[in-house]
Amino acid sequence: MMSKMMIPVSILKPDFLGIDRSVDSKIYAVKQVMRNLTLALAIICITSSLGAQTADEWFDKGLESFRWQKTDEAAVYFSKASELAPGRDDFFLYLGLCYHENGSFQSAEEVYGKGISLDGGMRDRLLLNRGNLRMTRGDFEGASDDFSRIISSGGPLAASAMLNRANLELNHASYSSALEDYTSYLVMDSDTPQRETIEKIIGLLGARLAADAEAARLAEEQARLEEERRLAEEARLAEEAARRAALMEEVLESLSDSGEETKSISAGTEGLREEFEDSALED
Repeated sequence: MMSKMMIPVSILKPDFLGIDRSVDSKIYAVKQVMRNLTLALAIICITSSLGAQTADEWFDKGLESFRWQKTDEAAVYFSKASELAPGRDDFFLYLGLCYHENGSFQSAEEVYGKGISLDGGMRDRLLLNRGNLRMTRGDFEGASDDFSRIISSGGPLAASAMLNRANLELNHASYSSALEDYTSYLVMDSDTPQRETIEKIIGLLGARLAADAEAARLAEEQARLEEERRLAEEARLAEEAARRAALMEEVLESLSDSGEETKSISAGTEGLREEFEDSALED
């Protein structure tokens, strides 16, 4: 129930574009095979109609297409720019965004990874987008690792990463960690417009954790009482077994004593008989 209240997060785009399109809100009806064919045709048309250009010129063309939401076309331009200037992590950021929005998640993750490995100025942006992508793909550990790396750096995107990690933990029922991260996020971004919603989530998480703690206490108490009853029953059975053993020993000892008395009487009788027979013979 709590996971339904998760704060929605969109992939991160540079601010100067003024664009806010969420990957998760789109449904792509075109099959991947047709998309790849369209992309291949676009590459042929673009490269044949345009002569050799600089990486920055390819990048500018990509930005123009990206503004008009022509992400397939923009991906061609950004890919060309990244080939000509493989040390520019911003080229990989935009190329990854195109793949991300088109639903080509594996390609997007690979491109984000290339940009992250450059350890440049867009590192945290790339990490945040890859973390969101991994969250979409169900890679809990990978997404958490990306967000944690941003938080550890303490950069301007640390608060966003903290919120994303809290959402991730909430969605995977890690309530204690989620509560801690949501609380930390409100400290890091005290003016967030989502404060009221997050405070409600924090309240629900606190109540849930308290209920879980009480349930755990009652279960522990129940287990303790059952263990005490078990030990008491074992002690009773042991005592009863000891009592029966003592009684059996007493009976056996009594029988042993009776046997000795019978043997003594019999031996005395045999002596008397012998004496009687000897007396009779003498007579």
